[in-house]
Amino acid sequence: MIDGHEGHLYFMTDPICSWCWGTLPHIFQLREVYAERLSFSLKCAGLQVGSRKPLSEAHRQQLIELWQEVAETTGQRFAFELPTDADFVYHSELACRAIQIARRELSEEPWQIFHQLQHAFYVDCENVGAAETLYRLVGSDLNLSATDFEAQLHSDAIIHATRDEFTWCEERGIQALPTVFLDLGKGPKLVTGGFATADMLMQEIQARLTTH
Repeated sequence: MIDGHEGHLYFMTDPICSWCWGTLPHIFQLREVYAERLSFSLKCAGLQVGSRKPLSEAHRQQLIELWQEVAETTGQRFAFELPTDADFVYHSELACRAIQIARRELSEEPWQIFHQLQHAFYVDCENVGAAETLYRLVGSDLNLSATDFEAQLHSDAIIHATRDEFTWCEERGIQALPTVFLDLGKGPKLVTGGFATADMLMQEIQARLTTH
């Protein structure tokens, strides 16, 4: 037993991972089906935390084409546009920090806030790398003042927690996002890497719950 459950499922993801956005409804379905048997965590892996240069037009077009593929495969909604802010950079660390703040303030996994961030980016074309956008989407929901939220966003504690989570995911040896791991008491074991439907995941999870 883990925290009163038979096991613990980890969803390794990122706020600006398109395949993660396509998979998220299936993870929500799993949370409903296995609510009494599994506990669930989301882990931000830091998909885009390197370059802080603006995207080239070629890179923008590549992303749109990728999102079209994700939409066709998963049925998830996309606007097929990127934020038009002059300072927009395709970088996810600030959004991942906002998830850390939400987790601390709520004392639980911020699933709905994570959904809000992904919806804002992929459907509403919002810049989730901007502090003011993150405050509106996350901080205000947590009843934090804009000053308090921004202070936390740039605090050593939140930066370290965010990067420690990136490292935790890297140490699991993940090859793609999203990735699902299941811990039945002997450490996290890979379930699937990349897009998977709820049916696919349930088949594998059920088999492991039956035999462990």
